[in-house]
Amino acid sequence: MSGRHIVMATVGSQGDLFPFLAVGRELGQRGYRVTIGAHGIHRGAVAEAGLDFVLASGIAEPEDKAAFAARAFHPWRGPRFVVRDLAAADVASSYAALAPVCVDADAIVTSTLAFAGQILGETRRIAWLSAALSPAVFLSAFDPPATGIDGLDRFLRSSPRRGAWVRRIGETVTSPWTQAVRRFRQSLGLAPVSVWGDPFHRGQHARDGVLAMYSPLLGRPPQDAPAHTVVTGYCRYTPSADVLAAELAGFLDAGDAPLVFTLGSAAVHAGETFLHESIAATTALNRRAVLLTGSPEMRARLPALLPAGVFAADYAPHGALFARAAAVVHHGGIGTTQEALRAGCPQLVVPHGFDQPDNAARVVRLGVGDVLPAARYRADMAATKLRALLSDDGVAARARRAAVVIRAEHGARVAADGIEQAIARR
Repeated sequence: MSGRHIVMATVGSQGDLFPFLAVGRELGQRGYRVTIGAHGIHRGAVAEAGLDFVLASGIAEPEDKAAFAARAFHPWRGPRFVVRDLAAADVASSYAALAPVCVDADAIVTSTLAFAGQILGETRRIAWLSAALSPAVFLSAFDPPATGIDGLDRFLRSSPRRGAWVRRIGETVTSPWTQAVRRFRQSLGLAPVSVWGDPFHRGQHARDGVLAMYSPLLGRPPQDAPAHTVVTGYCRYTPSADVLAAELAGFLDAGDAPLVFTLGSAAVHAGETFLHESIAATTALNRRAVLLTGSPEMRARLPALLPAGVFAADYAPHGALFARAAAVVHHGGIGTTQEALRAGCPQLVVPHGFDQPDNAARVVRLGVGDVLPAARYRADMAATKLRALLSDDGVAARARRAAVVIRAEHGARVAADGIEQAIARR
């Protein structure tokens, strides 16, 4: 082993970062130096995890987070914006930052949109593994990701032939989005795409191992996944400050378990309507609630004086908070979904885009929650669905059983084992 150094390249929100921090910590405990290549907004979180950080993006942090989130989570144009205008457009800057860091690396681990990392993994004499952070990443013909349109989803899941049609359409429509990556590869003397395919689809899956870094409760590797795919289990990361602030803890101690409303770290900035409707739903149900607003700016868009029994905080650690919730209403990000599963409480998923409709469908299939699309999220509909979830003993029992299963998983340990084995093989 050369320098016992592992590079992990990830692009996205905290949900795309935290699994890497969990695995990075595990590797650190085994004696490896771990460098996380990510956007500058994640510098503090990486430092708190005790890992090295390299700025692997030339994209500035958006000044208007609400406008950025609205654009990123647009139901039709959002994915193209994120893939084409952000990740693909950033490939040259990211490569320039990551290439020197990989000189003494034993392995690189890449996420779906870490296009520069994928090129380095393909071309350097090091182990290359990729991370699939949710089942939808595989775009499988046998387990096609849900779109959120019920009739269409039933039709597509009825036969692998229809699922394969979805995959072909998806690859065709999105192929132009990675044109900047193709041009950059050619500037390096490489073929426009790797032998595995388009970097946003099959080309993202690494030569030396694919780590499906989520709970098998949400899905097993589909038949058409790469043969060297391993579902690791939930790679759970808890920051060192995984404790509730005194004021929030006092609120929780003062009454019944509340409803918790959150849109994670990204969609929340486009979630003003969600927050207002959630307050109204809480009032209609005569329940206590905690709203996670994501930032002081979003809190300022709510009334200064909230209804009795409603508490607002910019952020709270999900594990500590969800464990004390009656139900969690969230956007369907993979990390938030798994934390709600771990808490053993019912979920109402309000998907905004990307893999979130598929994660929501998997929650429904597990029988531990329901779904209400973001475009239809209104107080009366949310209250109706929450009332049904909270009164269903079957949902509660299934949620408790799921919690037992996911708490027994050791995803970071399994992923670290896979990385070490890939290094040994190389």
